[in-house]
Amino acid sequence: MKIKKKYSTGASRNYITRTQAIRKLQVSLADFRRLCIFKGIYPREPRNKRKANKGSTTPTTFYYYKDIQYLLHEPVLQKFRDHKTFAKKLTRALGRGDVGDAKRLDDNRPKYRLDHIVKERYPTFIDALRDIDDALSLLFLFSTMPATDVISQRVTETAEQLCNQWMAFVSNQRLLRKVFVSIKGIYYQCEIKGQEITWVVPFKFTPNVPTDVDFRIMLTFLEFYTTLIRFVLFKLYTEAGYVYPPRADPEKIKGIGGLSAFLLESVNAKSFDSRPLAIKQGTVSATDVNEAIKDAANAEEEADGEADNGSDEIANEQQLDAFVPIENGAETGDVLAQPVDTDSTQFKNLFSGFTFFIGREVPVELAEFVIVSFGGRVISESAYDDALAKILESDATESYALKSLLPEGVTITHQIVDRPVIRSKVAGRVYIQPQWIFDSVNKGELLPVIDYAPGAELPPHLSPWGDSGTYNPEEYSFGGRAENAEEEEEENSEDEEDAAEEEEEAELAADAAEDAMDTSDDEYQKQLEAELKGDSVAVQSEEKKSKKAEKRLENKKKRALEDEDKELRKMMMSNKQRKLYEKMQYGIKQQDDRSKALSKKRRTIEKEK
Repeated sequence: MKIKKKYSTGASRNYITRTQAIRKLQVSLADFRRLCIFKGIYPREPRNKRKANKGSTTPTTFYYYKDIQYLLHEPVLQKFRDHKTFAKKLTRALGRGDVGDAKRLDDNRPKYRLDHIVKERYPTFIDALRDIDDALSLLFLFSTMPATDVISQRVTETAEQLCNQWMAFVSNQRLLRKVFVSIKGIYYQCEIKGQEITWVVPFKFTPNVPTDVDFRIMLTFLEFYTTLIRFVLFKLYTEAGYVYPPRADPEKIKGIGGLSAFLLESVNAKSFDSRPLAIKQGTVSATDVNEAIKDAANAEEEADGEADNGSDEIANEQQLDAFVPIENGAETGDVLAQPVDTDSTQFKNLFSGFTFFIGREVPVELAEFVIVSFGGRVISESAYDDALAKILESDATESYALKSLLPEGVTITHQIVDRPVIRSKVAGRVYIQPQWIFDSVNKGELLPVIDYAPGAELPPHLSPWGDSGTYNPEEYSFGGRAENAEEEEEENSEDEEDAAEEEEEAELAADAAEDAMDTSDDEYQKQLEAELKGDSVAVQSEEKKSKKAEKRLENKKKRALEDEDKELRKMMMSNKQRKLYEKMQYGIKQQDDRSKALSKKRRTIEKEK
């Protein structure tokens, strides 16, 4: 029988430490980290660290041995080694003062590509779409970062360009589904090929670059995500029949930028679709833009007419199904439980036919992206001079000056403002706060504008993905707040009564004997006289008290039996199972306490209103 060598099988063979992996690959720690990020290889946690570390108990980072063997055949690894040799030669040439040799080396520096790694990690296009959430969030983060000695300007410009191309495509294809404005940023969710993609966009503020963050690791992720996003955008644009990369207007890029700076041209170059373009011309003479908008509008009408000829009945049925009347006695939660049909034409064209004028105090990028994604038009006050913007904001719709600024047949229907008071209002124009757009999109219908008037107290902006705990904020609808509040008050009052009864049970049990001993003869005589007279009130009150006491005793016995059963079951558990059960119960109690606190806070707010 062959004797097995110690630590040659099992965990010690399947795992390898980071120091051993670096020594095996013959690279530096920084290059090893970059290679692992590119290939998607992460540290692993063995079940028995002592066996994996060959008897040692020193804290160590472990990797799969097969993953490190897989890295040995990576072409990028050889490029890292070539770059190390190049750096030595360049340093030697600069030290000798040989500028020509140094320039020749710099021109021929080794470069690597990550295309093959993207294809390896994502064999199908659906796999890439599933893993694109973090890539988009990181790109949008770096697009707002200032240029520093660590983050170059080229990196931020590339990230901003890719982000604009992504938003232009999503808005053009009407793929946006949900929007949520939070403290951390704006959360968007779109649906592409059946995959829900959620990403967060930070606010356009100058961020404070933290000093305790390793930007080398983040830039490595950004390098891989940039290649991935380019692959995805190229695939999406070509499948939709557009030229990639889209052509950008240099004048608008220098100005306010945004979605209006990108022109989506078809591959056959016979027509181009300008639906994602906002009407943000910088000067009064904008004939080219007007002609483009007319052509696109005509093409849209023809296409929509052909599509709608055979589907009028279906559209009517969808419209009827979208609105359910609340009958007498019906619960509001039944109406809210119905999901929004995001694939319907009515939802995708929620703002079609509307032209929104955005004030200077409202973030243009946020409002423009949401409005254009649902078929609306945007005019920004920031795109004009002060005099022209003043005309747009305050002049009447029929004025000659306003008609010269707007395309033919386009009038401003809504004005988005974030000011408490509007001094001069234009007749026929609806004034709303920005939250109306987001809540209408999340609800799938146009909400009443009176709740979002300038200076009005806005309704709560709830997350369209719900709460992470047991609290359900959707129980409160816009039409049934009072009813829901009353129902919840009754439920909570019952819970409070039960809790109070539990507290009083001990006192009642302790005071029962004293009450029986302290009962005076006069009270006993009164009870006998009431019984002889046939006083039903006294009898009924006594019956009620006795029934309540019986109920309390039954509940008490039931709870005692349940507690006893739980304790017996816990006794049968192992130590590991008992600890896990206690952790689960602790988490459930935390969620219940949180939901009760939020419900109480909501009731307090409703009472104040």
